[in-house]
Amino acid sequence: MNKGGHQTRPVKPRAIAPGLTGVPVNVVLTVLLVLAALDLLLWGLMLLGALAASRDRRHVLGLAPIEVAEPLPSVSILFPARDEAEVIGPAITSALAQDYPDLEVLLIDDNSTDGTAEVALAAAAADPRFRLLTGTPLAQGWKGKPWALWQAQQQARGELLLFVDADVVLSPLATRRAVETLLSRELDLLSAWGTWIMDSVGVKVALPVVGGFVRGAHPLDRVNDPAQEAVFANGQFILMRRTAYDAMGGHTAVKDEVLEDVRLAQAVRRAGQRGGMVLAPDWFRVRLYTTLPALWSGTVKNFYAGMGQRAGLAALAALFVAYTALFPLVALAAGAVTGDLVLTGVALGALALMALFRTVQDRPLGLSPICALTHPVGASILLGVIVTSAWRGARGKATTWKGRPV
Repeated sequence: MNKGGHQTRPVKPRAIAPGLTGVPVNVVLTVLLVLAALDLLLWGLMLLGALAASRDRRHVLGLAPIEVAEPLPSVSILFPARDEAEVIGPAITSALAQDYPDLEVLLIDDNSTDGTAEVALAAAAADPRFRLLTGTPLAQGWKGKPWALWQAQQQARGELLLFVDADVVLSPLATRRAVETLLSRELDLLSAWGTWIMDSVGVKVALPVVGGFVRGAHPLDRVNDPAQEAVFANGQFILMRRTAYDAMGGHTAVKDEVLEDVRLAQAVRRAGQRGGMVLAPDWFRVRLYTTLPALWSGTVKNFYAGMGQRAGLAALAALFVAYTALFPLVALAAGAVTGDLVLTGVALGALALMALFRTVQDRPLGLSPICALTHPVGASILLGVIVTSAWRGARGKATTWKGRPV
């Protein structure tokens, strides 16, 4: 009772959010709602961007012929191979099956121990256009792939050099269409994205997110705009004029680089030459990784280098992935636990737009729409790759690849 004898109601304590003593639940829910709404907006914008990109066919090429005024120059296809016995056979066979008038195929065996050379020779079937080169031990100051390709190009006779990875299977018209594109666009370097072969469930879940992150960071309209600073190349398929290659120093300019392909494109730009990048899913197929552990090792090796070894950029990338792809699940759980229908609805909306975005992105990959629902899982793997790669890179800890530290 108070002094006047009137009875007072007990004051009901305000609800406190578990684990956040002193912070009212409604404040926490309001913050979550604002963040979820921003996430919803971001996915809406990314979906619109994906739809616009899917309709932009300027840099998407198929197998239709391209008219060029000049005769087709000679081409040398160069394969670097270190312990690639499992994949090199189809790669060599496809290279020798090219519909091209003046062609040679060179494979540089980079100290393999699994019979790569024997498999390649069997696939070549004594074709006189094929030559097997034996690489010398890795030179000091060089990474393995640049060193192998530097040796191989010294033996090449072609006016154009086509650098192709050992796990790439070329379409019969790939070389012809690539040369026609290079000539018609007056480029010094042309690179392409092909089609990913994805066999295991783990790779189907992770690669579209991890690889899509890389592709999304290098949109083709910017990469192909000489006025933009952005440049990019995909080491699976790089075609160069021999004169341009020699003028910019070839692989000596990128001899100690893990991402020698991207650095090669940057060196081309610095030399005042023109590079270009296209999406050409019909030109070649590549089985990047057969298992999730292999994907993890390969991407951890490259990611921090791809970010210029900038810890701040890696932190921003990790925050972006966590916020856009994983936060909606946190918001959904909070909405369900508290019965907040608005928060639940906004979180579900963000997840729905996420799935629609992935459906648009996955269409060229030939994946089932069900794969779009696994995006948060793939994003978790991507987040782990970014953090692990940055952590190892910032500490100067080398990653082993094909028995060599990189």
